[in-house]
Amino acid sequence: MKRLTVLTVALAAVPLALLVASPVTAQAPATPPAAAAPATGRGVAVFNVPKVMREYKKWQYFAAEVNRDRAEKAALLSKKQSEGIDLQNRIKTEAVKAKQDEMTQQLILLQRQLEDMEKVARKDIDEKSMAHLRTLFGELRKVVDAVATTNGFDLVLAYPDASTEEEKASPVYLEMKLRTPAAMPFYVSPGIDITEVVIQTLNKNFPAPGPIPSPVTPVGGTAPMAAPPK
Repeated sequence: MKRLTVLTVALAAVPLALLVASPVTAQAPATPPAAAAPATGRGVAVFNVPKVMREYKKWQYFAAEVNRDRAEKAALLSKKQSEGIDLQNRIKTEAVKAKQDEMTQQLILLQRQLEDMEKVARKDIDEKSMAHLRTLFGELRKVVDAVATTNGFDLVLAYPDASTEEEKASPVYLEMKLRTPAAMPFYVSPGIDITEVVIQTLNKNFPAPGPIPSPVTPVGGTAPMAAPPK
């Protein structure tokens, strides 16, 4: 039975070099590893997108980076909101009308500052998230193209599905299965699922820049799965 090859992708100005799992280099292809997954030879393969997001270490690293940045900005906004609440309470208890009017103007200015801070923070996080998503999507596409070319697949489909047993028992998963988006497989044969090969190849060729805290929400979403729109 044919086996799927976990690749090391040499990225250069020349066409994509398809190598076996080893440090990134321009060496000739070696013998495929024994741990490679089987393929059916039908020319069709699929991979589980949420599982790739969950297990691609660079994706986890970027997600942690965005989440950390979001938390820092949220702390600054919370501090500014607390200043506003404190000022509102002082206005209510101030007996002198002139001082009350002065503090009211201060409150208006503070609220405008808070709105500006929120806009800047949202724009900064959105831009960073989009930059990470472009990078990650480009790497994922290179790997899928390489795996498909090496293993002779004519078609590779991405599908959203649970990546843990806990997710399979969740109401979100059940609703997603019963209200499926277009072309979502209801059953996927293990013989055509290249999810693990894609994950291994991504992690070998595009390692995370540093250690990854746990747990991590994937970049671009608050959960690995989301219910389809009603």
